[in-house]
Amino acid sequence: MDPSQDVIRLLKEKVAASYITRKAFIEIHMKRGQDVILGPNSKTVFIAGMGGKEIGGIIQNLIPQLTPADRLVISPHRNILELRQYLNSTELGLVNEVVIKEEGQFYQILCLVKCSEYPRVPLYGTKLWQGAMGVEYRGHQIRTFGIHQDELSMAYIAYLTQITN
Repeated sequence: MDPSQDVIRLLKEKVAASYITRKAFIEIHMKRGQDVILGPNSKTVFIAGMGGKEIGGIIQNLIPQLTPADRLVISPHRNILELRQYLNSTELGLVNEVVIKEEGQFYQILCLVKCSEYPRVPLYGTKLWQGAMGVEYRGHQIRTFGIHQDELSMAYIAYLTQITN
């Protein structure tokens, strides 16, 4: 889903050329994410390629439509701390979170459900900091957010420094 005709055209071409075997289950629509109405077969919704504020607006629209069987998979590109703060205040639970690195960029990927059996989304992440990728990502985040002086960024840096020791 995207409001851009060019993006939709490219996405349709990529799906058509992909290895995905169940293409009939993929729906592509030209509209704003904040206007999405989930169909009865919408079980996994991917939201990526935009900032946390935009993703938060889309999720706010989706929460009343979600069932415990539905999954949200998100990957915000910016405003991650603000998005995590918002998610922590919702009824969404965290199934899993990972960080990947692609072409020099780090991306957090979170899988969420509307289910009280899962923990709330942590403000700074938990599983993100494990393993060699987690150590590299933590260093990157300390350098990136270390230049900011707002309260949220400084608390984040304090947390990252604490888990480093």
